[in-house]
This record gives sequence, structure tokens and C-alpha cells, in this order.
Amino acid sequence: MALGRPTSSNHIPSEDVKCVDTVIVGNGPSALFLSYLLHGNIPTYDSATHGPHPDPVLHSKLSRYGNRPLFDVTESARACEALTEHFHAATHMSYSNQALPLNVLLDTLVQPGADTEIGGAKSRLKWSFDERRRIGHVVLGSAKEAGGQWAEDPVNTSWDIETLSYSEMLSLPGYSFREHYRRRHGKAMPHLNRPTRREVANYYSSYPRAAGISSEVFSSVYAHRINRTQFGFSVRVYRKPTSSRPQCEYTIHCKHLVLANGIFTNVIPPPPIFLPLLNPENNSLGQQQRFKTLPLLVVGSGFTAADVIISAQPNQKIIHIFKWNTTRPSPLKGCHPLAYPEYASIYRRMKQSAADSTSPTSPTTPSNYEGFPNAQVIAVSGDGRVIKILTADGDVLERTIGTLKYCVGRRGSLEYLSAELRKAVGVLDAAWVSADTLRRRVEADLEVTKNVWVVGSLTGDSLVRYALGGCVYAAGRIMADREIPEDELIIQEAAAAGRRGSGCLVS
Repeated sequence: MALGRPTSSNHIPSEDVKCVDTVIVGNGPSALFLSYLLHGNIPTYDSATHGPHPDPVLHSKLSRYGNRPLFDVTESARACEALTEHFHAATHMSYSNQALPLNVLLDTLVQPGADTEIGGAKSRLKWSFDERRRIGHVVLGSAKEAGGQWAEDPVNTSWDIETLSYSEMLSLPGYSFREHYRRRHGKAMPHLNRPTRREVANYYSSYPRAAGISSEVFSSVYAHRINRTQFGFSVRVYRKPTSSRPQCEYTIHCKHLVLANGIFTNVIPPPPIFLPLLNPENNSLGQQQRFKTLPLLVVGSGFTAADVIISAQPNQKIIHIFKWNTTRPSPLKGCHPLAYPEYASIYRRMKQSAADSTSPTSPTTPSNYEGFPNAQVIAVSGDGRVIKILTADGDVLERTIGTLKYCVGRRGSLEYLSAELRKAVGVLDAAWVSADTLRRRVEADLEVTKNVWVVGSLTGDSLVRYALGGCVYAAGRIMADREIPEDELIIQEAAAAGRRGSGCLVS
């Protein structure tokens, strides 16, 4: 018995859920692309349609494989290394030295020279469909729609903030952002288009149906208590109750497991000193209306903090506390004034505040912005309205504020894995993960423990454009590992699991 074909991405029919070859945890871009691959969509290097790849060395290496699928070309960590080892010394192309080489490889095949040829980069991949390569799988995401974090309500910011990446960099094979734009607007998408968060969310939520993978993509479900079993893994799936359906839990048995839930799931909370600012009694609707004219306190030095400032009302007074380190500058520093004028403007304010050694406010800084580099809040009044700030110069200043926006980052979690499985994956603490947590492990192999792969931002590469390589590698290895027929796997797991429970619980 295989996993049934649901009619809705939010419903898993309990009668059909039992076993499947692969479970993908997360429903963000990397999970969606991996599902597209596991449906039997096969990428092959194509030097004919648009000519050889601009990198002659890479073209020569790939040409040795003829028309073999890219899965076979990247069949092992050593094979991937052989294809990419010249990247650091390449003269015809500029390759990222920050992303995993495998992710850089797929990026340059999907859009060669994308950084310099926005809108003009031609893919060197050819896609075909092979039913024999299809793998039974499910994509399980807690987000309310496909898209992962992109589908979640923006914390502290607006849906209409433009993304850092251009549309092409957020695109997935099978249904591109350019196709989506034309379908929605009836015209060609302009080059150098920075979509809003709302537009990106709409694209990813539309992707499953447009790419033909919606039957395997599930939203608003939570994978937890994942354990290794004799024949693979058991995955408990929890579905929150709604007005139209009851709460329910399931157990899914699988042979392969892919972790694609990302590192941006949980907002890092404020420390205890800020608790009065978070007290519901101090943040009732009436209180918010009463104090909405008071300054907004923003803590953070990255893009989210900048988005909060950008989203504020034009006359809103901003008190901004941020880290300032010339050796490890804010990521806003890399924003060119022409390409990202709004972020460059925020960075100029921060820089001016840091340059002023006698007062946190400079005559050249907008009067509604007060920046405090390397400062800290040392006291908050009981009603959460008055704070004391210790500046980098050692002064203690008092300010009245209306609202706090604490924006110091996000982190992911692997708490849904059993302690034993987390240890095997390489997470030894309380299951929290950041970009660095699994980086060293995945640099050796994306299969971090037997039959468990890591893709997407969990690898340390947070940009969507660098999510594709790991997916191709994982899909290829899963397709190659088919010694145990799915029917036999189901029989084995059914016997190991024992009798089936009542109601909607499959065990």
C-alpha cells in the first residue's frame, strides 16, 4: 500500500497513510525542488541548446558523461569534488567561495553567470521525465502553505518589503518565477525584478500545482518523534485541529529521511530584561493606541532590523540599538546604494551614529532616528515604557519607548528527531541549529548519517539559488538505493509496528 493521493495539500487521509520510501521534513523551496526531482524529473547537462557552458573546464568535465543524468554525474562526494575542484582558480567564471561547491555547481548550470547576466543567463540543463526514477515520498511542512518560512506571516515587518534576491535567484526548475509572473500579470517580467515578500510567498504556494507535485506536498502538519527503526524510520505526524477537521496524529514509516526544515524557523526571543515590554497588560490594543506616537525601539543590526525601520510610519521616532564591528560589519554594508537604496540608507545612519563619539545623534542623521552602536539596555521600568541604555562610551541614558522590535536573528530546530538520531546527525545540544551547526559535517557528505540527508539552509547556504545542488545529490542517492522494493518495506514495517490503532492513528 502506497501513500494515497490527497485532494488537498492540508489533508492526509488516515486510511492510506502507512509507508512511503522517503519523508522530507519541511515544505520550503529546497523541499519543493527535491519533490520535483523525486517525481521523476531528470536533469542532464545540455551543451547544445545554448552552447557549451561558459567555463570550458567545467564543460570538458561534464562532456565526459555524455547524456547521463546529473544524478549519476554527482553520484558521490568524490565525484562532486572532481567536478568543482577548479572553481577557486577559474578564470572564465566568478564562483562563490562561500557556498558548498556542489550548490555552486547546480547554480551555475541553472543560470551561468547569473550575477553578471541577470535576465540573460541561459540554463545548461535539459529536463526529461522518467517514470522509472519516480520515488514515493511526502513533503511535510508546518507552514500553512508551501514555501516554508516564505509562507509565514513576516515577524515585525511588512508583506510588501522587497526581497534581497532578484526573482531569477528565487526561481525553481519546473515552474520558474518568470512563468509565474507572466501567468499572474499577463506580461513579461522585467529584468532585475526584486519581488515583494507577498509575491514570493504566492509563487511558492503556486509551485506545487504548477510543477505537478501537489499530491505529495502537505502543509500545516508537524513531523515529530522521528526514530530510526529496524527497516528505516518512523515519523509521527501531528495535524492541528481546525473548524472543519479534528486534531489527528499519524505514524509514517519510511526508508529515507531528508531534513529540509531550514535554520529560520524560530525567532530568537528577547532576554529576560525585556519582559516588561512583552507583558500583555502593557501591550493591549488600548495601550498600543495610547503609546503609538512614542519611539519604536529596534534591537538588531541585520536585514530584519532594517526591514522594521523601513516598514515604520514616515514620522515614527526610531531608537536603534545595534552591534558595530569593523572587522565583522553588518550585512547591510554589502548593499549597493543603487541596487538596494533602502538598506544602504539604514547602513549610512548606523555608520554615522558609530562615527559620532560624543553623542548618539548627529546633525546629519534624520531627526527621527537615534542610533546606539554597541549599547545595551540595563533597566526597563515595570510598565515597559522607560528604558536605561548603557552606551559604548559608558554613559547611561534614559528613553521613553512605545514598542519593542527585537531582531537579532533566527534559528532552526531538530527537536523533532529522537535524541539518538540527533546525535547521529551531529547535533549534541538542545536541538537548536544555525548555519554553522552542520556545516563541517555536510562539507564531507550531505548524507550526514545512514539514509539521512540535509538540504537547504541547514547546510549553511541560506540563499535559494544555492539550495539546488544538495537536492540533486540527495535525490540521486535515494534513487540509487532501491534494493528493497517498496512493497516489501511496507510488509516489514507493518510487521514491526504491530497492530493498527483505531481512529486516525496509524501505527
